[in-house]
Amino acid sequence: MTTTAATSRDHRFTSRRHERLNPSTAPLQLLVAYDGSPTAEAAVAAAGRLFDGALGQLLMVVESPPGYDRLRRAAFALDSAGVQHELEVLFQEVTERRRDIAHRGLQLSKAVGLRLEPQVLARQGGESERILSQAETAQADLIVVGSRGRGALARSLLGSTSTEVLHRAARPVLVVPAEPAETDGPALIAYDGSPSARAAVHAAGHLLAGRDVTITHIWSSPAPITLSGRAVARVSLDAAKFRYAAREAAAAVVDEGVALALEIGLQATGKSINSALGTWPAIAKAAHDQHATAIVTGSRGRGGLASAILGSVSAGLVRNAARPVLIVRASPLS
Repeated sequence: MTTTAATSRDHRFTSRRHERLNPSTAPLQLLVAYDGSPTAEAAVAAAGRLFDGALGQLLMVVESPPGYDRLRRAAFALDSAGVQHELEVLFQEVTERRRDIAHRGLQLSKAVGLRLEPQVLARQGGESERILSQAETAQADLIVVGSRGRGALARSLLGSTSTEVLHRAARPVLVVPAEPAETDGPALIAYDGSPSARAAVHAAGHLLAGRDVTITHIWSSPAPITLSGRAVARVSLDAAKFRYAAREAAAAVVDEGVALALEIGLQATGKSINSALGTWPAIAKAAHDQHATAIVTGSRGRGGLASAILGSVSAGLVRNAARPVLIVRASPLS
């Protein structure tokens, strides 16, 4: 077993003069995917904590009934009119059940401070396709999904759908675990200076306006680490200089991220963390230690050896973090 040591360096640059001068008064528009499962309920509750007063839609996707030809073959004794009638009755029953579930979701959304309108829509292809098309139609600022739905047979949304949405969404996506930590600390923004990380900061400026944020950069020391967490003895002077340069480079990345956050009106502090845990575990641990209310990250980092965050890291956070994870895709022009 390998144990790791983590060190951090704080960068505190908050200043009242950096407060947003002209904050947007328009409420956020959310698209919340909902199926009545515990994870969907957790997603609604988390959205209420993070985006109190937001408007938008509570989306339920109805499984389309079997097609006419398929049902006609299964019930060949029925005439055409009977088949059509059975289809209409089946779809109506499914829709009514989903409306009942949507009503419970609306009651929950009102209780947590959201103002959502119900949308019960038939599938178009997969669940993710319907979610994404409706997000575009509604011009949603954010898509909210739970990390898991009801399971293979009973679910109507979510589960693996959240992964499909993350891979294909051009809009920010908030993924909420079934039992998220309910904390009121700052939002942690994972930052490595990449276009995706910069996009994450800009998205946080819009979606999390007025909240404190911590710009967090994970880096790994080039020095060997023993099980006790101490650097191996007799490290050459060149290696020591290399470590110093790496630490200063990490500090510069954090400074850049904090400056960007302040420029767009966030109340930001910074932290560079030297950790051999691996990037997403280090981010998740930092979020736990800071009692972060959510983690904000880009969908991709710099890639290769230069990457300290993101890329596959976003998938690791979505699957394993005990708090909501906001994923932001960089604009093609970033």
